[in-house]
Amino acid sequence: MRTLVLGLIGLGLVWAQKKEKKAEAQTAPAAAVKLIDISKSEHDFGKIKEEDRTATTRFTFKNVSKDPVRILDVKASCGCTSPNWSKEPIAPGKEGFIEAQYSAWGRPGPFTKTLTVRVRSEKDTTKEETHVLTIKGEVIPRPKGPEDFYPTKVGNLRFGPANHVSFGTIKTNERRTLTATLYNDSDKPMQLQAFRDVPKHIKVSYRTPKGDLPTYTLPPKDTVQVAVEYDAGAAGDYGFVYHMLKMPTDDAVEAEKPFYVTANIEEYFGELTEEQLQEAPKAEFSATEYNYGKIKAGEKVTYDFRITNVGKKPLIIRKVKASCGCTAANPDKSELKPGESTTIKVTFDSTGRSGRDSKSVTVITNDPRQPTTNLIIHGEIEAVTK
Repeated sequence: MRTLVLGLIGLGLVWAQKKEKKAEAQTAPAAAVKLIDISKSEHDFGKIKEEDRTATTRFTFKNVSKDPVRILDVKASCGCTSPNWSKEPIAPGKEGFIEAQYSAWGRPGPFTKTLTVRVRSEKDTTKEETHVLTIKGEVIPRPKGPEDFYPTKVGNLRFGPANHVSFGTIKTNERRTLTATLYNDSDKPMQLQAFRDVPKHIKVSYRTPKGDLPTYTLPPKDTVQVAVEYDAGAAGDYGFVYHMLKMPTDDAVEAEKPFYVTANIEEYFGELTEEQLQEAPKAEFSATEYNYGKIKAGEKVTYDFRITNVGKKPLIIRKVKASCGCTAANPDKSELKPGESTTIKVTFDSTGRSGRDSKSVTVITNDPRQPTTNLIIHGEIEAVTK
């Protein structure tokens, strides 16, 4: 009897296990269907010469599904890598490609970059998969040459670092000199003539082996420095100042070269004591910001900013300069006695603009505490539909 009972229990356990396995088989998810098979997921370029500029490799893939597939997009991990790929649908069993071009120029040293590939079934758009491809290698630096040391080129003349010198902030009691290097990239001598359109507070010369000269013959593949002396006190101007000088040459390509000089001129007040500051002029504005709210594109907005001299000496309004899109009328008075006021009328034209917009007007005075004040006019512009 005992043997019979044990046998029945054993049969019951076997039946229960079979039933459980059958239920698991019925509820188990179907294996995901693979769309493509890529020949390789990584490519090593090895060593690349920088002077070769680019290196390209191609990854091939095969459609291993039962329906056509399409590559939706390929995104590179940085702008140094340009991807390309098969744009048409790939039929079952057929091959496509993903191409990666790495820009080696200006990028010496080892690199590792990725491309993220998205693929989708043409028949069932819920079937999509992502693949990550990797490219790597090492860029061997190229020998440095004139284009590195003198990167700006105008015709056959190179400038290092540029055909522009910036004096940054310079006080009215300062006189400074900056230099730029010129390189003759041609195969024959170049006549460098005297600069033209040079304002009175700027002096320009060529620093030659024979000293500073107004003109110079620059041998081929040779250099010379151009020296720019800036006398801020003689400029008669304040704030950001920009000049474009002209540099005549006998170059067969772009004979007249532009040369730019910029500076931000600030008034020098000296080391003032607290007592002197109390006796100085002082500018006070009725407001430094105006919000015109919402306007329609094409409308004009005008606002009067009032300025008062609350100091003890005459306040001189040195300069009023508006940013692009604004006009600022010069005040009726440029010199205010203690207690006097005047207005600066600012007009903003919203033609051709939309969305949030902000413009500024810079006012420069002889207030030693705050010689520069920015007046802001801003708001929102609604585009007009035709």
